[in-house]
Amino acid sequence: MNKKLTLREVQLGAYEILKKIAKICDDHKWKYFLTYGSLIGALRHNGIIPWDDDIDLMMPRPDYEELRKYMIRNSQELYPLKLFDSKTVKNYPHMISRISDMRYHLIFDNEKDYGIGLFIDIYPLDGVGNDRNIANKLVERTKNTASLCFLTSRKRFAIDNTESKIKILFKFPAYFWAKLMGNKHYINKLVHFSKSFEYKDSVYVACLVWPAGKKYGRFRDVYKKEVFEIKKHRFEDEEFNIPTGYDEFLTVTYGDYMTPPDETGRKTHHTYTAYKL
Repeated sequence: MNKKLTLREVQLGAYEILKKIAKICDDHKWKYFLTYGSLIGALRHNGIIPWDDDIDLMMPRPDYEELRKYMIRNSQELYPLKLFDSKTVKNYPHMISRISDMRYHLIFDNEKDYGIGLFIDIYPLDGVGNDRNIANKLVERTKNTASLCFLTSRKRFAIDNTESKIKILFKFPAYFWAKLMGNKHYINKLVHFSKSFEYKDSVYVACLVWPAGKKYGRFRDVYKKEVFEIKKHRFEDEEFNIPTGYDEFLTVTYGDYMTPPDETGRKTHHTYTAYKL
């Protein structure tokens, strides 16, 4: 019988993936860094946020593509690690990659089963040019497309983390429109957007395929490239890369990121049950 995992077992399983991927990146001099909740975890807890259930990495697009090719080229040697993205796994619905440990299996409450195990998220960081206004407009276009792409992965309509009543009102018809257009339609659009500018020639960068949106009265997705220079920081029992501009990035994204939420806000972002095979 498959063993159901506790939250801490899920965290430690993802952490083992992180250690292996970080070593591959370091060995090949590919740039990566902890991001989003995992970056907060490093700074606030020196490890995974106690109620979080995955690990988030970000990589400049050129390094991200090199890691993808490496994972594909060495898939047999790297097993049980497996790359999940829209090109390598037929039913995978997202535009960020996930690297999964296939000794596990996840059953999502409201997402189609595409055979993934415990995983870490890999977000590509794209160049968005040298004009902040143009970059902002590009991100706004991709944000709407990415939202619709995400809705295609849902088995049924759900409010999920949407809090605004106006957004909930628009989300219902958007769900059915997204289902009608289909996942591949939005994947192709996001691929097109991601190729708008060369990373190496851009002053500004953003995660075009999964932008976070607005907060605190300004765009929170577009940054100068130097924000993402890297340094080491403790995370669990080792040190991993974090961006030197972490305070700007996290303050714009989350506000007061060093103060934990109250008890009602301490919940996971994914809804799945994890099993050891």
